[in-house]
Amino acid sequence: MSAAVETLPPPPSYSDPTIELDNDVDALDVSALASELPAYTPGSRVSATPRRVVARQTEPKEFSHELKNRNGKPFAVLTIIAEGAYSKQIPTFIEGMPVKGRVRLILEKPDTIQSVVVSVTGKVITGYVEEDDQVKFVNVPSTLWSLSDGKPQNTTSEVGSSSPAVSSPDFTGKLQGTYTWPFSIDIPKEVILPSGPQKEPKVFNPPETFNERYARVSVCYGVSVRFTRGKLRPNHKIQATIGYMPMTRPPPLLDLRRLAYQQGTPLLGPTIDPEGWSATESVQVQGNLNNRTVQVGCTLFLAKPLSYTRGSLIPFCLRLESGDEQALDMLSTPKAIILRLNRRVSYVWNMEGKSFKASASKDTIDQSQLAVWWQSTEGSEAPGRTRIRFVNGELHLRPDVKPSCAMAHFRIEYSLVLFPFESPDFTSTGTAPLINHPIDIVSSYAPGPRPMKFAPPGYEPDTGIVAAQNPSTLVNLGFI
Repeated sequence: MSAAVETLPPPPSYSDPTIELDNDVDALDVSALASELPAYTPGSRVSATPRRVVARQTEPKEFSHELKNRNGKPFAVLTIIAEGAYSKQIPTFIEGMPVKGRVRLILEKPDTIQSVVVSVTGKVITGYVEEDDQVKFVNVPSTLWSLSDGKPQNTTSEVGSSSPAVSSPDFTGKLQGTYTWPFSIDIPKEVILPSGPQKEPKVFNPPETFNERYARVSVCYGVSVRFTRGKLRPNHKIQATIGYMPMTRPPPLLDLRRLAYQQGTPLLGPTIDPEGWSATESVQVQGNLNNRTVQVGCTLFLAKPLSYTRGSLIPFCLRLESGDEQALDMLSTPKAIILRLNRRVSYVWNMEGKSFKASASKDTIDQSQLAVWWQSTEGSEAPGRTRIRFVNGELHLRPDVKPSCAMAHFRIEYSLVLFPFESPDFTSTGTAPLINHPIDIVSSYAPGPRPMKFAPPGYEPDTGIVAAQNPSTLVNLGFI
């Protein structure tokens, strides 16, 4: 593989303009987090003794939500504190970072408050509002104060604490004045949900926030505070949306690929480095060329390991073989090759004793991000060169692509799809995809050098969206 070399920019960021109102997560710099992350294994993680992720220090940003009385004055305030670097419209938290904030009560008149409880939740939700259409996979409550704690202390500033005095007896009266309770709650790295035909408990990793305009399912995280006021009195509650981003990365690069990135040299192709590439099964492409039938063998090689970082790229190589040299020349031109990233979003609510794959899941499928191709000198010295062509390719992943995930009821899965060739003088006899090979997309880089772009200047990737051929599937699922 040979062409111009371009080092990828360091931080893949997260930006989803399709997220509505307060559901935006943007400008994440994961480069500071990479050294703390476990290696990624599809469907699970290696987490012997996970260390707390420590990110590059940035200015914190506060997000406040209020309850007001009849006079329009706030009497309860929930403030969430997050890193400003990647919290534009809503507070956003990286795996390993606690959800921090404070609760403030401003009571001008005596009022009965029995407890103050903050909760962090995560839910998978369909487009409906019924509880039956929700799966709550994270629920972490924290009682900041209750009657049994004794009388809380008044505070004069927002950063104070209304922890009761040590000698304070049980408090049964009413509250009046200003009270402040700070909180810090960890989002669990693993959750247990019933899964499979027998609904056996299984460990999953909480997925990333997922809320796209045309999707029929969403993953939402939130913080709420409830003020319990006793019998026959309505409770008060404040709810706020937060973003959550799990951190996953691929296994280490194989030796020769890592060395190529370190030295800034082109990747060695599959004929020289067979261990560095994963080959799909060869398929026979048949079609009509100038009123004659031709057949071309087609094999796609993907760079190992088959786990790629969003904001990065996927290197591959296409091998074409045929006794018809004109057909080879025509189908090996870069514009004739159509390969895209395929995303499938699946969710199931009632498995009824079935496995996920056997259940009637509701899927949305779309293809996006057209790969770029250029001519290769791979195998040019090999015998029978006139019957073989190699073409190099890359698919440039957008930084806002959602990472792969798999839970009991919700999955995001990716594959690379090679479609029938498109050429003015060649007509394929079939319309179905030629190759569909699964891959994983993760949120951070592997240890070592960053991947490099080798596509020659002028080879720009197409980042538009192409609807799946099935008319029942939804399109425009937030790739751009």
